[in-house]
Amino acid sequence: MKRWLGLLFIAFLAACNTDGASAPSSNCINPGRSGLWSDPNTWPGGQKPKAGEVADIPCGVAVELDENAAVRGLTINGVLRFADKDLELRADWIMVHGRLEVGTPERPFRHRAIITLTGNNPSEDQMGMGTKVLGVMGGILELHGEPRKGWTRLAQTAPREASQITVLDARDWRVGDRIVLASTDYNPEQAEVRTITAISGNTLSLDQPLSYPHFGEITFGEITFGVDQRGEVGLLSRNILIRGDDSSNSSGFGGHIMAMMGSTMRVSGVELYRMGQRNQLARYPIHWHLVGRARGQYIKHSSIHDSFNRCVTVHGTNEVEVVGNVAYNALGHCYFLEDGAESNNLIEGNLGILTRRPNKNNGELGVIPTDQTPATFWISHPDNIVRNNVAAGSHHTGFWYALPEHPTGPSATTAIWPRRTPLGEFSGNVAHSNWDGLMVDRGPNKDTLEAEPSAYNPRSNPANSSNDNTQNPPVIAEFKNFTAYKNRGNAAWFRGVNHKMTGAKLADNAIGVTFASSASTLEDSLIVGDSENKGYPEAWEFRGVDGRSLPRPWAASNGGPIQDNFPIRGFEFYDGRVGFRNVHFVNFQPLQIQNAQGGQSETREAGAMSYLRFTAFPIDSRNFAEGARFFNAKPVYLPPRPEPTPEEISKDENADGYRGSVFVDLDGSVSGKPGHAIVLNNPFLLDANCKTKPDWNAAVCNYGYARLYIINQSGGNIAPVSLIRQDSSNPVFRMWGSPKDGDNTRFGATVIKGRSYTLGVTGTMPSKLKLHFDNGLPGDHIILAMPYGGAPFIYRDSWIDNRNKLEPATSRADFDSSAGNKYYSEGGTLWVKLVVQPGRDWAVLDICRNDLCK
Repeated sequence: MKRWLGLLFIAFLAACNTDGASAPSSNCINPGRSGLWSDPNTWPGGQKPKAGEVADIPCGVAVELDENAAVRGLTINGVLRFADKDLELRADWIMVHGRLEVGTPERPFRHRAIITLTGNNPSEDQMGMGTKVLGVMGGILELHGEPRKGWTRLAQTAPREASQITVLDARDWRVGDRIVLASTDYNPEQAEVRTITAISGNTLSLDQPLSYPHFGEITFGEITFGVDQRGEVGLLSRNILIRGDDSSNSSGFGGHIMAMMGSTMRVSGVELYRMGQRNQLARYPIHWHLVGRARGQYIKHSSIHDSFNRCVTVHGTNEVEVVGNVAYNALGHCYFLEDGAESNNLIEGNLGILTRRPNKNNGELGVIPTDQTPATFWISHPDNIVRNNVAAGSHHTGFWYALPEHPTGPSATTAIWPRRTPLGEFSGNVAHSNWDGLMVDRGPNKDTLEAEPSAYNPRSNPANSSNDNTQNPPVIAEFKNFTAYKNRGNAAWFRGVNHKMTGAKLADNAIGVTFASSASTLEDSLIVGDSENKGYPEAWEFRGVDGRSLPRPWAASNGGPIQDNFPIRGFEFYDGRVGFRNVHFVNFQPLQIQNAQGGQSETREAGAMSYLRFTAFPIDSRNFAEGARFFNAKPVYLPPRPEPTPEEISKDENADGYRGSVFVDLDGSVSGKPGHAIVLNNPFLLDANCKTKPDWNAAVCNYGYARLYIINQSGGNIAPVSLIRQDSSNPVFRMWGSPKDGDNTRFGATVIKGRSYTLGVTGTMPSKLKLHFDNGLPGDHIILAMPYGGAPFIYRDSWIDNRNKLEPATSRADFDSSAGNKYYSEGGTLWVKLVVQPGRDWAVLDICRNDLCK
C-alpha cells in the first residue's frame, strides 16, 4: 500500500509539471567542499559510513569513492564520483537528489566499477520506489563505461559443436568477455552464452562447443539483395556493472534503476545484470517514470541480461534515446513504451535475444496480461523512431505495435489517439525466431489491459473522429525494409487502413504477410518459402526429408496428421481491398515431412499466395496481385475447405469468408491472363468457362466478382442462409454468418456480377432485411429472387427519403429493363435488382413488411 501511495504521489507531481526541466540546486552539485570516501574528515561527525548504516552526502559536498564500500543505504544530495580505479559499492538502496557520476560522456570510466544492490525487504519503500533501487529523484545520474561495439553478426555459419566462430567485427572485444549467440532457427531457446578464450582478428575461440548451429549467410543475394540471415552475436560484458546481489537468482527480486520527474539519466557502456523485480509493477532494470520531456537523456551501448522484469522501460516520457543496446533473457516485454503517451523517442540499433513469457510453475506472473505473449519491442504509440533494431528470439512477438485507443495508466487522457496517429518511423528492423515477427494489432483494452483487436487508421487529424477522406485525409503508414525469418506464425500481420510495407525480405516463415486491413499493400519485396537455412530440429520434432526444421513441427493434438500439414504461404489475402505489387516469390513447393525416426511421411503444402485459412469474416473481391515473379514457386495454394460440420458451426468455424476466396490478377503475372480472377475451387464461383488449376485448388475465371451481404435486422436465427446461382448447374452456397457477439445476423457471399440468384433462409423471411451489394463499379448489378408473401416496402440506398422507395414493375419484362428502381412480385416470389449507381461502389436495398423500415 505504501508503495502504491508513493507512485500516486509521483503521478500527481508529473501531472503538475511534465517538462522534466527541474534539476538539483547548482549549490548542491557544484560544491564548495570535497573529500575522499576513505577520509573520516569528509563526513559529518568525522566518521566514514559503516556497513549497516545509512550514509548521507550533504548538499554542497563532493565525495570521491576511492575504496570498496558497503552501506545499508545512501542518499546523495551533493555529489558522488568514482575514482579512477577498480571499485565496488554495495547498498540496499541509493537515492540520488544531487549527482552520481561514474565517468562522463567526454571522459568514460576505464576501470572496473560495480554497484551491487542488496536490499531484500520487499516492504521497504524509498520515496515510492521500493528498495534494491538506484533511484534518481530530481538528481543526475551519469554512468559511462568504455565505448565498445555492442553486437555484430556472424561472418559465416557456425556449425554445431564448433569451438570457434568468425564474426564481422570483433573490435574492442577481449578474452574473458561473455557473449551471446542468437538462435537462427524457429526455437528462441537455441540462443547460447559463451566466454571468449582467445581472439585472432574476427575469429573468437569459445570456452565450450556450441550446442546448436548458428546460420551465417545472406540467402538469395542475387534477388533484390537477398535475406540477411547472419545470426547476431551480442557482447554482455561491460566495465561498469550494476547488479542485484546473489540472492536475486532465487527470489527474482533484483535491483532496479528508476528516474523520476525532474531527473536526468544518461547511461552508456554499462552492464545491468540480475535486475528487475519479478511480478512487480514499476520495478524494471532501467526506467524513466513519468519524466515528461527528457531530451538528451539516454541508455546507449549497454547490456541488460538475466532480467526478472523487462529490459528498458520508457513510461510517460518523451525524447529519450535507446540506442545500440543488447538485451538477453528477459521476462515479459523487453524494450517497453508503457502507457501509449510516449512519443518522439529514438529506438535504434538495439538487439533483443530470448524474451520469455512468465512461467507460473516458477512463480512468474508478469506485470500486465500481455506479458503472457511477450514482445521484444512493445510500442504503444506510433510516433516514435524504431530503426535498425533486431528482435532475435521471443516466446511470442518481435515488434508489437500494441496501440491503445487512448493512453492508459497514469498517462490516461482522451486527447491522445495512438490508433489514429501517423507513424513516426519503422525502418530497417529485423525479427527472427519468434512466433510473430511484426504485429500491428491487438492493442491493450483500456480497462483490463488485455489485448483486443485494434485497427490502426492513421489520420491527418487524429483527434477528429471522422474517417471521411476529404474531411480528415488518411496518412499512409509505411513500414520500410523489414527483414523477418524463422517465425512460426506471421512475419508480419496488420489490422487497419492505409498500411504499406516496402522493401521487405522474408524467409522461412509459416506465413509471410497478412493484411487484416483495407487500402493496404506489400511492394517491392522478396518472400522465400524454404531457404538454405535448414535450422536444427529438436530430437522430438517432425522435419522435412531434407532435415529442415518446420514452423509447426508437432503432431496434431488428436494424434492425427502432423499439425494438419500446415501449408506455408507467402502473401496471405484477408479483408481488403489489399494486394501486392512487384514481389519476388522463391521456393514455395510441397515438402515431404517425417518424424525423427524417418517414418510417418506426409506432404506439407505451399503456395506463394493464399487466403487466411477458413475465416468466417468478410473478404473483398477486389483484392489484387500485380508484378509477381516466381522462382521455383507454386503461385497459389488455397487449402480445401468443405461445408462446416455441426461441431465447427458451434465453434464459429464456418469459413463463410474463406469459401468465397477470390483475387484479381491485374497484369496476368500470376495466371498469364491480365484482369482475370483467381478463385477457390468452389462450384458456386465457377462455371465451364473457368480454367481449373488442381494443384492450386483454384481456377482462373474471366468474370468480375462482387460481394453480397444479407443482414437480418429482425432478430432470430435464420442460418443457414442459401444462395442458388440460376443457371444450368444451379450451384448452392450456404452461409452460417460472421461470428459476432454470439449472434450471427450478417451473411456474406462472393457472387459473379450480372448473374441471377435465389435467396433462401431457415424459417421465415425476416420482416426487416437489408441487402448490401459491395465491391462493384457503376452499372454493376445482380438479380435476387426470394420467397416473399404480401406487398413489401423496399427502399434503395436509404429508407429515410421516400424518393428512394421502389415501385412494383408492371411485368417481368418491365422489371428486367429497369435500373434498379423497381421490384417484381408474382406467385409468392419477389425479385429485386441491386444496381451500383454512379459515384459509388455499392448498392443497398432495405426490404420490410408494413413499412417497418421507418
